Amino acid sequence: ANFSMMAQSTMWAVRKMKPESGFELVKVPIPKPSSTEILMKVLACSLCGTDVHVHDWDPPFCEGRLTPPITTGHEVCGEVIELGDDVTEFKVGDLVSAESHLPCKSQKLRMNSEMCSMCKMGNEHICEHVKFFSVDVDGFLAEYATAPANILWKNPPDMSWEIGSLQESLGNSVYTVAASDVKGKDVAVFGLGPTGLNACAVARHMGARQVIAVAGSQKHIELAQQMGATTVINRHKEDPVEAIRKLTNGTGPHVVLEMSGNEQALNQALQAVMTTGMVTILGLYAKPVTFDLSKLVVLKDVTIRGIYGRKIWETWKLTSELLASGLNVKPVITHQFEGLKDYPVAIKAMHEGATGKCVFYPHGMKKISAI
Repeated sequence: ANFSMMAQSTMWAVRKMKPESGFELVKVPIPKPSSTEILMKVLACSLCGTDVHVHDWDPPFCEGRLTPPITTGHEVCGEVIELGDDVTEFKVGDLVSAESHLPCKSQKLRMNSEMCSMCKMGNEHICEHVKFFSVDVDGFLAEYATAPANILWKNPPDMSWEIGSLQESLGNSVYTVAASDVKGKDVAVFGLGPTGLNACAVARHMGARQVIAVAGSQKHIELAQQMGATTVINRHKEDPVEAIRKLTNGTGPHVVLEMSGNEQALNQALQAVMTTGMVTILGLYAKPVTFDLSKLVVLKDVTIRGIYGRKIWETWKLTSELLASGLNVKPVITHQFEGLKDYPVAIKAMHEGATGKCVFYPHGMKKISAI
């Protein structure tokens, strides 16, 4: 049946309604898919730090980057319930997740003359015209949502909804670790938000010899241990650089993953890394950072690698393969909510740094697996 022809015409959604701090839970019309889109029933939607910044109306969102009203949330697992007229690659009933970056092809800039140079080169994740769910177009923290079919990933039908929703975020960690060639190496991780915690699990699963995690709270110490870190350093109780060196025979780790976006952590990462080692950076810094380039990079022959988003679809394929081969990231899920009304509880917990991932089930937890 064509879903749009059915009786229900409105839905609940968590939206940024005004150019000020806060979200609102509001009733809005169920969107109708265009010819190249699908309509999905949102089964799970997980929150990201970006959602908190949008909620708080932080820069750059308050500086013209986002125009309310808009539905928040960009990490999703949903069931396809209606197809646009031109959609052939999916069928009703498919379980899907969405890439959060909308490159040229998903904005219908498909003619060669319209596509940006990055998309032409196969680097769609860093598209020069990129738009984002929950920032430029409506996101997924709602009962239903539309999305271009060409930005959807088809999941195994038996995948648990919460893992389906985590794949976008997990992909950041997979891309970061995969770009760092960690097999058989010592790895240190700074920044234990969900992407850092996931990176611990991915690094161990991809064969790192040891994974040293640097934590700042008891909650993150416990989560890092559950996510596969071989040693967790409390940065408030000991100098991370000295502690990391002791664990690596005085030389430092081959690879350091900087996931925090904190200037002090970046400096410590560069100090700790082995001479000829690699520092891979996913963290985003709120302002320009200062470090001794000559001493910490040039004279140590260190490689610095920046990571942005996920390769479309290379990282998604690798993430899917890792999950199928036993990668377990369920411990990162610390808060789960039926329905949407408790979004303030999730935002408060994220503000307090007392969370891993918060996952919402707009229609209830009918298919949640044990955590």
